[in-house]
Amino acid sequence: MQFEYAKDILLSDTLVPDLFLSDIMPHLPSDAVKVYLYCIFLCKYNKQVNLEDLAAKLNLSYDAVKAAFVILEQEKLVIRNGKVVTITNIKEMELEKLYKKKTTAELDNVNEKTLVNIKRNQCIDSINRMFFQGLMAPSWYAAIDNWFNNYHFDEDVMVSLFKYCYDNNALNIKYIEKVGATWHQKGITSHWELEKYMENQEKVKKIGSKIARVLRLARNITAIEENYIETWINEFNYDMSIIEEALKKTAGKTYPNFKYIHSVLSAWHSEGIRTIDQLKAYLEAAAGNNTKQGKDSDKVPRRDNFQQRQYDDDFFEKLNETTIIRKESN
Repeated sequence: MQFEYAKDILLSDTLVPDLFLSDIMPHLPSDAVKVYLYCIFLCKYNKQVNLEDLAAKLNLSYDAVKAAFVILEQEKLVIRNGKVVTITNIKEMELEKLYKKKTTAELDNVNEKTLVNIKRNQCIDSINRMFFQGLMAPSWYAAIDNWFNNYHFDEDVMVSLFKYCYDNNALNIKYIEKVGATWHQKGITSHWELEKYMENQEKVKKIGSKIARVLRLARNITAIEENYIETWINEFNYDMSIIEEALKKTAGKTYPNFKYIHSVLSAWHSEGIRTIDQLKAYLEAAAGNNTKQGKDSDKVPRRDNFQQRQYDDDFFEKLNETTIIRKESN
């Protein structure tokens, strides 16, 4: 006996995993999404179709369909073996990742790890409710667990990481991982260290905005330029008063930039200048030396700068006698 289920395309549905909708679809090109959804539909009915017919059905070019399949393979959504296309089970793959992560945990320090897991679970639950309305996709759980292990953040810092990215309208795994890596490189693990870093970043932004106005930059400062400012603040320990003196040095420059300002501040730092009073004394001394050199340059002998000789009457009489004798001899 053969059992069949009566199917009417008008009344049937095609199931799509929520995992695809929440985690994968947002960063897929629209053509790849169309091809993937239609492939799920074809698999349900065990249909056969070539690329040309698929392109015509989806109103896409042949090359666009080929490119879509390449992307779907890279995302591990489909597997192509000759003319056979297999739709992968993304829910099963995600479950395997979570399951493997749990089974590879060491068994020592069980009580301590249990306490840590409880705190982390509470943190993740807070993130889920605050930023995902309780609908956080499974892939986020694995990502957050990795960030805890790799960056050594405490729970407050992890929540602050999501809050920072949420406020910047960039609540996606790649951006959060990039920001988290930056915080980790800055040595941030606790909330106190994060607050200190944020205060420093606010100072960098204010100084950067002021410099951008002086240099008339019609753009935001770059990451490299921010690194310059961080060096002036954290390594040189310079405040805005000294940086303003360096900005004055850009007057008259055709293309003043952060590199030039850095060269000025680096020279002052090498001279042992640490405060604005030391800088003023240094600049006054330099101005005095320039003035002295200018006065000394006025004493350089010129071609017509000589002592005029004085001639008496005897000199002119002898000169006249000599001239008469020469004429008579001729």
